[in-house]
Amino acid sequence: MGLITGMIVGGLGGLAAINILALMAKNSGRPHDITTFSSDENVLAKVDAWASAHGYRQVRDIDGTRVYRKGNNILTSPMYLEVTQDGNKYSVKSYTQVNGLILRGDLALTGDTFIAKVPRSMAKKAQNTLFASLNVPGLP
Repeated sequence: MGLITGMIVGGLGGLAAINILALMAKNSGRPHDITTFSSDENVLAKVDAWASAHGYRQVRDIDGTRVYRKGNNILTSPMYLEVTQDGNKYSVKSYTQVNGLILRGDLALTGDTFIAKVPRSMAKKAQNTLFASLNVPGLP
């Protein structure tokens, strides 16, 4: 019975810790990075090709906004890229998400907090590859 109790206490402690991290992410004040630019290229085709090459998959396409996601919250926080098109103007939102099952918080890739540092760094590197292919300044 001691082993089962230990497992329950450990599980509840882990759930509490991840929800504290999600709360910290939610209250960080920097939920995402926004990059805006104009282009006459077929940006969405380039984004689709980039997403496929970097393990992102499109999860939504609503009202001119495509949402791409990498990861499934098992070993690392999921990484997101959202692209909105309005004529030849584009807006790209970049972030990672800390999901504690009870609470959820989004974090900008360029934040300096320790929370989700590895997935934020991975996403920033991959997304800067996309920005370079579009001749747009990358994330710092």
